[in-house]
Order: sequence, then structure tokens, then C-alpha cells
Amino acid sequence: MKELTWWEHAKQRIKERKITFELIKQAIENPDQIIKEDKLKIIHKIYNDKKKDKQYLLRIFIKEEPKRIIIRSVYRTSKIKKYWREEL
Repeated sequence: MKELTWWEHAKQRIKERKITFELIKQAIENPDQIIKEDKLKIIHKIYNDKKKDKQYLLRIFIKEEPKRIIIRSVYRTSKIKKYWREEL
């Protein structure tokens, strides 16, 4: 896997939303969906939060370079249908 570089914005969102780095790494290595928008990619990963007994969509905004992946922002949402794209 390429080196992961984190924007400060992404670090703040991860801390605020209590998203684990392991979950982010798993999403990048094995995404459920990748959406390309200009020079960015949006990684989608659906997962279950066992503590809340609820399903979420993890959205990771990245810029991929030859030797590294820059993580620009991360958040999770329960509004999966709003962001999921059936046709890519």
C-alpha cells in the first residue's frame, strides 16, 4: 500500500467522529465504491457500528499520487442512499 498522508482537516474529522485509522485503511484497501471527481477520488465503504447497531457509509476524499495517498477529508453518514451511486 502507498504511504498515507493526512491533511489536518481529515485528522480533525477523524478525531471528532471517532473513526478508527484501521477502518480508513480497510476502506482504502478494499472499497465498496470509488467515485472520481476531477483530480479527487471519493472512497465509499459501508460498515456496521456494533455499539450503535447501525449501518454507516464511510466517505474518504483522497488525492492519489504515484507514491502516496493524500487523505483530505473523512466522514461517516447514515444517509447511504443519498451518496451511493448505482451507476458509475
